[in-house]
Amino acid sequence: MSVIKDMTIKHKLILVIMITCIVALILAGTVFVAWEWVNYRQSMVRSLLTQAEMIGNNCKASLTFDSPGDAGETLNALRANSSIVFGGIYDKENQLFAAYYRNGTNEKVQPAELRKYSHVFCDKYLTVVKAISLDGEIIGTVCIRSDLRLLCALLIRNIRVISVVLVFASLVAYVVSSKLQNIISVPILRLAESAKKIGEGDFDQRVDVQYEDELGHLAQSFNKMIDDLKALMQRDRELAAQAATAEVERERAAELEKAYQELERVNKELSDFAYIVSHDLKAPLRGINTLVNWILADSDNKFSAESKEQMQLLLNRVDRMHNLIDGILQYSKVGRVKEEKAQVNLNELVPEIIDLIAPPQNITIAIENELPVIECEKTRIFQVFQNLLSNAVKYMDKPQGQIRVGCIEEEDCWKFSVTDNGPGIEEKYFDKIFQMFQTLSRRDDVESTGVGLTVVKKIVDMYGGRIWVESKVGEGSVFLFTLPKQMERVKDEKLEESIV
Repeated sequence: MSVIKDMTIKHKLILVIMITCIVALILAGTVFVAWEWVNYRQSMVRSLLTQAEMIGNNCKASLTFDSPGDAGETLNALRANSSIVFGGIYDKENQLFAAYYRNGTNEKVQPAELRKYSHVFCDKYLTVVKAISLDGEIIGTVCIRSDLRLLCALLIRNIRVISVVLVFASLVAYVVSSKLQNIISVPILRLAESAKKIGEGDFDQRVDVQYEDELGHLAQSFNKMIDDLKALMQRDRELAAQAATAEVERERAAELEKAYQELERVNKELSDFAYIVSHDLKAPLRGINTLVNWILADSDNKFSAESKEQMQLLLNRVDRMHNLIDGILQYSKVGRVKEEKAQVNLNELVPEIIDLIAPPQNITIAIENELPVIECEKTRIFQVFQNLLSNAVKYMDKPQGQIRVGCIEEEDCWKFSVTDNGPGIEEKYFDKIFQMFQTLSRRDDVESTGVGLTVVKKIVDMYGGRIWVESKVGEGSVFLFTLPKQMERVKDEKLEESIV
């Protein structure tokens, strides 16, 4: 310590800057490496659990019909991941049913006690175990083991990168600090010289001098003056900050009030427009519908088959226009028309929607697992499930249609899915189907306005969630969307952003 005290202020400044930079870089590097290590481990666990779940789903039939060959072919898909050294399917007696070994190895792996999810890091390996369930009964187990070569390589690489950055940053910090210290040391030397002259006057001062460097001389001359000046400046800053804060708050309050009034005016105009659309635009449609029905009733025997078909086509177009207007109205009300929030039990709401849709006998809609109780606007969540399920029924092209509704609880959100075995969607249309008035079928083949999925996306976005589709042509589609568990807070923030 005595050596540091007697150093010149120039070298002290350089030393402080260097120590601060090095400590900060070491701390940041350590945190980064630790975060990368933990994050990559978690990523490996999630990836292997997902693969285990997919393999388990694909091997249910093999276990049920005792077909280890089919299960082995399914396990061969693990070859795509070079880190996986073993993959096995065990029957309900915990006996090996089918297995995959990397590079001809024959490593014995015994799955842990059956649980819904299980993973363990041991002996330079990560092993995951996933139970295979069918109709609530465990019929087997998937076990996958992966080595940790990539994880160790990542750790070594990060340590090397941090070391190189630390050396380079230290050199840069030294060069920069050597230049920048003049900004402080030179003025202090000048002030110290002036203070020494002023200190020879009649000023009665008491200064506690700790060091024999230039800063000590500066303290002897200006200690009391600096203390008084600091107190005065601090008081001025506090007063200025209080005045500035009060002024900013007043300006912001005025802006918010003005924006709120403008929003109220726009909402009123939208409400008036909705009334015009609902009343004035639908009235001619009702007249056309009534007139066509009268013509058909009075002149049914006079029309040819082709004429009747054209008249029916006209009625269908009128109905489509009517539904299109309703869809536009629903879209305009999302986020604008407020509804009281309530606790909505989706286990009760979804069956009501299924009964309302009334799917044909050849289409079954099943709820895969327990659905949550969420706090939201009941009408909005009703529209989401109604549109998704209606589309699945409407576009079903299989003799035996199967539609499933499921939910998975994640850390900060609920992840819902609506799965069907319909015609599927080409990947190039994944984004297009969520746009206004976009449909993939000819409008005369399937009555659709192209608004339903747009309404669904707007509602999900309003609640801070995300919606997307996964599909294979000819196999079916899966519509997935997330809803944050704190939907009320998210929605209020979005509304405030829209005002600001």
